[in-house]
Amino acid sequence: MREVAFSSRCGSETCRGPATKPIGLIAKNAPRPSAIVTTWRPAKLSYRVVMLWTHALMLSSVIPSLLLLTYFYRRDTFPEPWDVLVKTFVLGVLSVIPVLMVALPASALIKDTSDSIVHGFLQAFLTAAAPEEFFKLMVVWFYCARHKAFDEPMDGVVYGVVASLGFATLENVLYVSTGGLGVALLRALLAVPGHAFMGAVMGYFVGQARARPDERTKLLLLAYVVPVILHGLYDFPLLALKPVREGEPVNPLAAWLLPITLGTFVFEWIWTVRIVRRLRTAQRAISNPSAIAPQREPSAHLTAPPTAQQPVVGAILVAVGVIASSLGGLSTLFWVLALVTHTTLSFVEWLTVMCLFGVLPLGLGLVSFFAGVRRLNGR
Repeated sequence: MREVAFSSRCGSETCRGPATKPIGLIAKNAPRPSAIVTTWRPAKLSYRVVMLWTHALMLSSVIPSLLLLTYFYRRDTFPEPWDVLVKTFVLGVLSVIPVLMVALPASALIKDTSDSIVHGFLQAFLTAAAPEEFFKLMVVWFYCARHKAFDEPMDGVVYGVVASLGFATLENVLYVSTGGLGVALLRALLAVPGHAFMGAVMGYFVGQARARPDERTKLLLLAYVVPVILHGLYDFPLLALKPVREGEPVNPLAAWLLPITLGTFVFEWIWTVRIVRRLRTAQRAISNPSAIAPQREPSAHLTAPPTAQQPVVGAILVAVGVIASSLGGLSTLFWVLALVTHTTLSFVEWLTVMCLFGVLPLGLGLVSFFAGVRRLNGR
């Protein structure tokens, strides 16, 4: 068997030995390499795949926040300045810092609680709901409400949502980067919209406090207490069941608490929709009083309103759009990153798969989302 020189050294001499694997055709007079370099590195490829999936999940976790921001922005008849919205979003992201400064010591105080239900309750209200909603309220009241662009009650809803989604976006990226696809889907459907709904409720009370100075103290108290209650009730069952994922004992009654999470989510969703609808009607009355004035017609021509189902259909289209866009965006990002790093597919195969399972659901989701928003806006 032909011998090939390797550059592994024993002292000061080069060891020689038979090649155990065919390296390829070596020209007779070709210089012998000092080292053999292979192009296949299973360990590095595995690491690339893991990093590829992690980056795709992290990027896709931003999509629900962007869609929700777009929804509330377009529901505002008198849109807010983009620079103020961006600053509010950034302040919402930065509010994570003081929240952690409060939540970490609070977590240390309750870590020895043995019962999972009691521990979940304390964790939900003391380490999550209370500090998070407090610092989000600080952003909305001390920055947004004092800005000259804040000049009507609907502004409170918009800024409350933006501040909450700033916090939720960073939180979502952190959770999804360690939790995987299941966490990404659940948070896209529940946690991120839940933050937006709680921000809308908070902003509603802030807007009312700004418009009614004589009741400011009571309304600001409601702007804090109500979101804390909603937030705590949503998190409580989930945190009570958290030991299950960690292989630790859990109170058997904790599983019966899950309807509280779903019920809280549905309640704050319906409440937010009604708040936005009422404030938007008031905006339309100001901008065009004749648009909502009742019109009398002959009884012979009275029929059921053609737009009676528009809010329901619009809400369904928006929900389907958020889900489809999130999944499509996740798939598109994954395949784009796969092309950049490594893929065994040909370019035509890669393009076909990405379009079918990524671009197509993303595009259809966006179409559904904006069609729903137009229906809700009555256009």
